[in-house]
Amino acid sequence: MTRKFPHVSSPITIGRTTFRNRIFSAPMGGTDITNDGCIGPKSTAFYELRAKGGAAAVTVSELMVHPQTDGSHAYHLDESILNSLAAATYTADAIRRHGAIPSLELSHSGQFAGTYMTDKSRQHGLCQWGPSEGMRPDGVPVKALTQELIDDIVKAYGHAAGLAKRAGFEMVMIHGGHGWLINQFLSPLFNHRSDRYGGSLENRVRFAIEVLQSVRTAVGPFFPIEFRMSGAEFTEGGYDLEEGIQIAQAIEAYADIIHVSAGTYQKTFGITHPSMFEAHGRNVYLAAEIKKHVSKPVATIGGLTDPAMMEGIIASGKADIVYMARQLLADPETPQKIMEGRDADIVHCLRCFTCMAERAATATRRCTVNPLIGRELDGTEIQPAPVKKKVLVAGAGPGGLYAAYTAARRGHHVILCEKESEVGGILKSEQAIPFKREMYELGKTYERLARQAGVEIRLNTEVTPAYAAKETPQALIIATGSR
Repeated sequence: MTRKFPHVSSPITIGRTTFRNRIFSAPMGGTDITNDGCIGPKSTAFYELRAKGGAAAVTVSELMVHPQTDGSHAYHLDESILNSLAAATYTADAIRRHGAIPSLELSHSGQFAGTYMTDKSRQHGLCQWGPSEGMRPDGVPVKALTQELIDDIVKAYGHAAGLAKRAGFEMVMIHGGHGWLINQFLSPLFNHRSDRYGGSLENRVRFAIEVLQSVRTAVGPFFPIEFRMSGAEFTEGGYDLEEGIQIAQAIEAYADIIHVSAGTYQKTFGITHPSMFEAHGRNVYLAAEIKKHVSKPVATIGGLTDPAMMEGIIASGKADIVYMARQLLADPETPQKIMEGRDADIVHCLRCFTCMAERAATATRRCTVNPLIGRELDGTEIQPAPVKKKVLVAGAGPGGLYAAYTAARRGHHVILCEKESEVGGILKSEQAIPFKREMYELGKTYERLARQAGVEIRLNTEVTPAYAAKETPQALIIATGSR
């Protein structure tokens, strides 16, 4: 079979694990985390949707390894917690049965414990631990971890990894970037210790190596371990790409994949998660440079939505694996569409941050362009309607287009009317603004999907009461926009 994107569609083997393509689903945190840190059924369905869509690996995020020093409201894996192992096993099963490799991200927030709590007053009341004693920018005091606590946390990483393997996960990702605890040890911005964990790069990377060694002991020699790091921190006092290369070289003997992200907590959100004001793939050069200096496979991430760009990254040797997060919210079937050469059918992420904002506000996930997100348990397959109807849709903006598309997939005879000469509604106003052009193109994508589903689109046609009466539809959807 000749593929349109052969390099990104090709399998890759890490250890004894073969991944079906080079497109991995990046860590995205759960939303129905139980009070004792178990993975809820909504989150299981959320991760399963990425596996259904063709991703080669799906990373469940984040599992906090040491609750005693990390109060973040996130996943925990503990034999003493009822259903903890069972919930993790059900999630790993849900991912694996669709052919994807289930991976679990192991984390410690360090001095930013409680980040995921919606009640921020509780976060500020937690005892915060980091490499060094000091004060956070928001006035919260930080205690320095003792050697005894460091040893306990290192042991906890290994214990959690062993439980993850027992639960059916086939890879683990060690989160060593973005200002979390391992990154706090790596970074001169946070690490001011004068003992064997501070000062020189050799000392600052010691904690990361100890964590990786602990995990390797727990999971065995052929189980893939991925290390996620920031290629550079992009902030005064942090480390740059040159030192990022040295960090990658120091840890590569202990990891199977070096996952290169960017930035640090509270200071570089728009770089770590590139907004529409940043170029697509703006962090790829970090991975590309690090790859020149290491022998292990390198993964890259950062606003990747275009299959041609991803194909170019793999084909040119800038990275071995591409990661996506928000794009797989916008269209979970992106990997499958790439594999099948149906790139024109991909619904692209607008990088609007609705997903981020909603999680902070209500601890749920939502997506501007995909109504399934957050509602996966309601069913992700469009079911045939028991009674086929004639449906008239008034207005071919994004709402009308998607409603028509859904109705047609259910088997209805759908007529979509638009009084203008072009579909898209308010999205048409964005076509002249470069960083918003994807909004304009969204209308074209929805139009293509609607036509493929069998929708009859009538342009320059206004739906008046008389027009509706003449068409005699059995259902009328009014999507004429807001005022």
